[in-house]
Amino acid sequence: MNDAELIEKFKAGDADCLELLIKKYQAPLYGFIMSYTKSEENASDIFQDIFLKLVENPDVFRGGNFKSWLFTVARNKCMDHFRANSGKTVSIDEEIEEGLTLESVLASDEPMPLDRMLTEAENEKLYKVFEGLSPEQREVIRLKEEFSFKEIAEMLNCPIGTVLARANRGYKKMKEILKEEII
Repeated sequence: MNDAELIEKFKAGDADCLELLIKKYQAPLYGFIMSYTKSEENASDIFQDIFLKLVENPDVFRGGNFKSWLFTVARNKCMDHFRANSGKTVSIDEEIEEGLTLESVLASDEPMPLDRMLTEAENEKLYKVFEGLSPEQREVIRLKEEFSFKEIAEMLNCPIGTVLARANRGYKKMKEILKEEII
């Protein structure tokens, strides 16, 4: 069953369908939220709030791509969390705590193939390079782990050309910095 069918069955009263959706998106969504909050407690709260919102009002999802809707809601809840807890508007890219790996920043629970080959020191270098990107570049690269560029453009409400440019500049900058370190 696809997401739309699961949602329709859930709206009709089949709670097992919601459980299937939660299981399907748990790892990528939780990783995505962790990349913003850097706190397991906050990430768990936000994750639960998203699905609680759906349980309380199944019609809150009005159709379209469920995955895009889910990650958009997660992103908005992360922004709300920062505003509520800091008393000010906080960039999604404040200083990131030491000890996080690039894979968590890219919102993936599964290690990337290249990441598996990296030593801890190399991974830290790669992470620091990623950290040096602009907030917009990091956001697009995070979202690219789960979405197409077209979907990212819709989520961020900006032209696809802008999304492509941000990703291209980000990847290019990372490549240049890493190339300089190797030479």
